[in-house]
Amino acid sequence: MKRTGRVPLMNLQIGIVVLVAFVLVLWATVQSGSFKIGREEQVRLTFPSVGGLEEGAVVRLQGVPVGIVRKIGLATNGNRVEAVLGVKPGTRARLHQGAEARITTVGFLADPYVALEGGDESAPAIARDEEIETFIASDPTQTMGRVEGIADSLTVLLGSLNKAGRELAAGRGTLGQLSADDRLYDSLVEMTRNANSLTKRLEETQSKLADRMVSIVGTLDTLTTGLQRGEGSAGQLLRDRELYDRLTGVTGRMDSLLTVVEAGRGNVGKLMADSTLYDDTRALVGSMKRLMAEIEKNPKKYLKFSIF
Repeated sequence: MKRTGRVPLMNLQIGIVVLVAFVLVLWATVQSGSFKIGREEQVRLTFPSVGGLEEGAVVRLQGVPVGIVRKIGLATNGNRVEAVLGVKPGTRARLHQGAEARITTVGFLADPYVALEGGDESAPAIARDEEIETFIASDPTQTMGRVEGIADSLTVLLGSLNKAGRELAAGRGTLGQLSADDRLYDSLVEMTRNANSLTKRLEETQSKLADRMVSIVGTLDTLTTGLQRGEGSAGQLLRDRELYDRLTGVTGRMDSLLTVVEAGRGNVGKLMADSTLYDDTRALVGSMKRLMAEIEKNPKKYLKFSIF
């Protein structure tokens, strides 16, 4: 048989399919982290827990992808988890003292990845991987459990609210009776009207009181001005020195007079100090009382009236 040198169409299609499948497998292998292309740096981090982080997860520095997680396993000493990161050359030089590594997710249900923070750029670069501070990852299953618990609580709450709503609509219970009874509405309207009327009266009273206070303040201001000018008796007392001296003299003489009276000198002093007058006065008053009593008992004996 003579060959034409042409490739059958079926064989060409099969070759294209195989090539596409090989490219897809190669891309998946690279994405999973099991295939390395070129030189890379390794960073070893130790976490208390990785919370669902898997090999092949993306590593980001300041949000920019710089590598993938190559290996995850338990440390030789203890139960801490060691993660080996494969990053682009030069990434380690960007990590300074104060650098942090955190396992997080872009969204609530997204795959976790390692987020690197470069630290203070003015500080020296790290010398050892142990200088990178790591943080505990939040386990999505625990978070989902908390969300389910909250959802259950909300379901119970909504059920209770629905039941309360049905009770309220049926007019049962205190709130139901209050909502179904028109007398409560009328009472509330009346109370609102009374409150408005009371508020209006209070405002009027407050306005009148404010006017009176202004008037009193004005009167006090006028009185104070008059006192300062020496107007009136009080003003003269405040500003007239001669009147003040006279009052001082009168006060002194009254004090001297009271001293004499208290000492029992003079007629008034003797009257004040001698108890004889007091005793005689008491005896006279007693006699007058007895006389009045006798007159009330037998008035004809003491009082005689004759018309003719």
